[in-house]
Amino acid sequence: MTIPLKDPNRKKRRLPLFIAAALVIVAVFISLFRDMGVVDSWRLRRTELQLRGEVEKLRQENALLKRTVEDLRGNPAVIEQEARRLGLIKEGENVIVVPQRQDTRPQAPPKPGQKRQ
Repeated sequence: MTIPLKDPNRKKRRLPLFIAAALVIVAVFISLFRDMGVVDSWRLRRTELQLRGEVEKLRQENALLKRTVEDLRGNPAVIEQEARRLGLIKEGENVIVVPQRQDTRPQAPPKPGQKRQ
């Protein structure tokens, strides 16, 4: 039985393999983490989806506001409702404002079986 001797050229044959592996690792690292690499592309995609959602929400809000403007321009019932909300009154109407008294406290309802004072 003979013991195989170590091949002295073994390291020389592995050197190109190590260089190629190192170059592949560096290329993968650069493609992942450089400007506009894969990681940045994922972040941009996530931001794009978020912004598209916001744009859609703003479009819906814009459509609602357009309908509101159209109603306020031509629908007398909506105009009156908005005027009432703002505290405006019609000609000939009287407004009675009852100020709330500051010195009184709200009273709790009486308990069953108690007399009111």
